[in-house]
Amino acid sequence: MKIIALEQNGTPAEKSFACYPDTTLIRDNEDFYVPNFSKNIVACCGIYLLFNKIGKCIEPQFVSRYYSEIGVAIKFIASDVYQNAVERGCSTDMAKCFDLSHAVSNEKISCDKLQNINLAVSMNGTPLDVQVASYQKIAEAVAEATKYYTAKVGDLFFLPCVEVPTAVSIGDVFDVSLQNQQLLTCTIK
Repeated sequence: MKIIALEQNGTPAEKSFACYPDTTLIRDNEDFYVPNFSKNIVACCGIYLLFNKIGKCIEPQFVSRYYSEIGVAIKFIASDVYQNAVERGCSTDMAKCFDLSHAVSNEKISCDKLQNINLAVSMNGTPLDVQVASYQKIAEAVAEATKYYTAKVGDLFFLPCVEVPTAVSIGDVFDVSLQNQQLLTCTIK
């Protein structure tokens, strides 16, 4: 099981993807603990698709056949570690793929009757600006990612929708809802 993710710096014309191991997952609304190797953790909230079929080089018009549920997630990034790695010309994996850096909802919404995606994210009770891509854009992103990574049953595809404007601090609380159902709460410890 892995997480295939569209990176925030991916533009519509030139998408960028990453693949994270399952050791990054935080489940069951457990807390995120700020690691001792970083002093600047940033967060990105979004949705994930749960693959229910194996697929490689999926065409956009067929993407919806490969998932049936959508959940919500928060990805935490060690921004200072990331910047240091970029400056040294090194891989940024340790800044984005460290253990327990992706909080995911256990509960998911069935895609059967979804007409649109209604995502709401708040940090400490303050709503954040959400930009959810259309189903067509999501299908295009998944299709592009499956050129590089084979999607397997149980894999997640993460699409960022909210870039949190400030670094997270101990005591911050994120609440993420989908289709007016609260699916994820994550406290920073």
